[in-house]
Amino acid sequence: MEYKIDLHTHSFISDGTLSPKDLIRLASVLNIKAIALTDHDSIEGINEASVEAKNQNIDFLNGIEISATYKDGRILHILGLGIDIENKDFLTTYTLMKESRENSIVNILGKIKEKGIFIDINDLKANALNKYLDRYDIHRYFMRNNICSSAQEVWDKYLDPIPYGEYELIKAEDAIDIIHKAHGFSFLAHYNKKIGLGGLTNEEIEENIKYLVDLGLDGIERYYPTFKSEDIKFLDYLINKYSLRISGGTDFHGENRPEAKLGTGCDNMLVPYSVYKDIHIRKE
Repeated sequence: MEYKIDLHTHSFISDGTLSPKDLIRLASVLNIKAIALTDHDSIEGINEASVEAKNQNIDFLNGIEISATYKDGRILHILGLGIDIENKDFLTTYTLMKESRENSIVNILGKIKEKGIFIDINDLKANALNKYLDRYDIHRYFMRNNICSSAQEVWDKYLDPIPYGEYELIKAEDAIDIIHKAHGFSFLAHYNKKIGLGGLTNEEIEENIKYLVDLGLDGIERYYPTFKSEDIKFLDYLINKYSLRISGGTDFHGENRPEAKLGTGCDNMLVPYSVYKDIHIRKE
């Protein structure tokens, strides 16, 4: 029997809808053998998820999905899997990013107020799930108060148009570096989405993959719900040519992205257990 695994998931610590514990409990109900919690730019849910995974006898990898600046103003999502969340080098860069994001909240709320929506920062603090406030607290405010019809609308209409300030995003090369310093592996997530290398030709994508590999990128997400057969064929070409490690997951967000089911995506994917074992065994 082939075990189900999912190495790309989100809890309500970033923009999912389940707590870290409930995410793991759902994985148990769905007979998922191995899982990684990869909240956006946050490790705050890792300990809770790790404890529950042990209780449920599910193999677990510490993870994070870092929003990283790249060439030409592009943003990449880089997954760090198997990271040591107590590593001092990792935490130095991580904490600077989190503090910078909290310091920007007042400015962001001012921009949103110009669009006719007043948000009291004290409300954000009262409902905060992390040590530092960030855009995800504002996102949860919108969803909690039914201001937008979808989670994506919040980003498209209110949050994404506001530029990030200095140190709020980590450079791609620094993201890869701190993942390595934390003894993890770095993977480019959903390579062909807008937050990725979307819009480029295959030749341009390959050129950028080679560049990222030269920066130290370990691998690429080979399994993803929206990948088509031609995407997977191209990925296999890149994986073989550049000796890339592989990962994969559903990018599960709970009710904020209901079409992507934990473990199976759009009922169209199965990440082999060997993918987890390759990451876990090589780390030991």
